[in-house]
Order: sequence, then structure tokens, then C-alpha cells
Amino acid sequence: MNIQQIRNATIRVDCGGKHFLIDPWFQKKGTGISAPSPDPEKAKIPSPTTELPFPVEQIMAGIDAMIVTHIHPDHFDPETAAMLDKSIPVFAVNEETKSQIESFGYTSVAVLKDEGNDFDGVILIRTEAMHGESPERAAGAVCGVILQAAGEPTLYVAGDTVYYKGVEQTLERYRPDVVVLNACGAELMGVGRLIMGTEDVLKVCEAAPDAAIIASHMDAVNHATVSRTELREFLKKHGVDGRVLIPEDGEFLEFPGK
Repeated sequence: MNIQQIRNATIRVDCGGKHFLIDPWFQKKGTGISAPSPDPEKAKIPSPTTELPFPVEQIMAGIDAMIVTHIHPDHFDPETAAMLDKSIPVFAVNEETKSQIESFGYTSVAVLKDEGNDFDGVILIRTEAMHGESPERAAGAVCGVILQAAGEPTLYVAGDTVYYKGVEQTLERYRPDVVVLNACGAELMGVGRLIMGTEDVLKVCEAAPDAAIIASHMDAVNHATVSRTELREFLKKHGVDGRVLIPEDGEFLEFPGK
């Protein structure tokens, strides 16, 4: 299995001979929204705060399917949707998101299932996620996804979620070999923290002691509260820096098969 960090939550996963792109966001630096960050200076900065590491055509080369954990401006926006081949298969979090993606012109959209979708031998399993610190303050429907294929490590992409019982139960049930966490601690004014931050990453390290953990969704949005550097320092302080990979944009990670 190969995983490539593209930018923000956008990652490429090569698994079971298939190539998946998760949460594509291809807007140019500084052309997206300025999220209402609690930090007034950050609130003025438009996202994305960095450019893509490669041209869109290079990123999309060979992609067999896309997975959209939810539609937010930093995960799958209308501008990005307009750039891409509308015939590419897309897996969505729910029926509402499926309809929205179809309204962009995509012709092969399916809803991720809790019992799993079989995509040419790669099983995609929808998992719970909570996009905020409580159900009442969550920022809409979102999911994670498990990827399983013969001879491959089990991958858990947690999606935009904080650490809570749903994540804990997924780790217990599937015992993933590799876990991808969206970990920049993004916050919105009046809403609070939306995704994992330093303490959440530490909890995953404790809950999944045998898994390789990857920190994604870093250094790309204006409402982030944790940088790659800050996460590295925190993990080192707690003696788990060797457990967590924090790839730069464009970096490849390879995980051997079983």
C-alpha cells in the first residue's frame, strides 16, 4: 500500500491494485474562503494557505475512484468538482451528498455503506465520525472509511472528526494497521474545535499501539490551530514522536503487505 499526502485532507491511496483519491481540493493558494477563525489575524487569511505540490493532471493520473467524506470548501468544492472527469466513480458519505455530487455532473456516484462497498476487490467501509466536539455542535454529516484488500494492510482514514467513542470503537473493531488522522485542530468562531488536535492524536496512539499513524490535514487552512512543527514538538514531549508520521505535501509513504 502506498499513501501520498497531497494537500490538506487530500490523499492518494494505492491499494489492491486500485488508485483512490480522498477529499480532492484543488483550489489555488489564497483563492478559497477565509474561515471564521477565533484568531482575528488568521480570520483574514484566505485558504488554501499553500499551493498544490503538483499539477492537477499529475495528481489525477491513474485515479480509479474518489472518496468524498463530506462536502466542505476544504474537501470537495464546486471549483474542484468542475475540473475533473465527471465519469470517474465517486463514493459519498450519504444520499444528500451523493445528490449534490451528481448535481456537479458526476455520473457514477455511490453511497458508502456500513457493511462495505466492493470496488474491484477493495472493500470500502463507511465509519462514524463527529465533525465537532459534540453532536449538537458538529459541522454536518461526515464519515471516515476503512479500506481492505487481500494481502494489504487495513487502512482507516478517520476523516474530519474529533476523538470520541465512535473513533474508539472503529479502532477496536477493525484493528487497522495504518490510521490517517486529520490533525490540525481546526476551529471556528462560535463553534469550537472541528477535528483532531494534539491530545486526540495522543489518544489514538494509546488506543492503537500497533498501528502506523499518519497526521494529515496540516498547514493548509487558515483556521488551523496546530502546525506540523507544533505537533512534532508535542509528540516528542510525550515520547511518541516515533509513532506518528507527519508527511510534507507531495510525500509518499509505503506500507508492506501482509
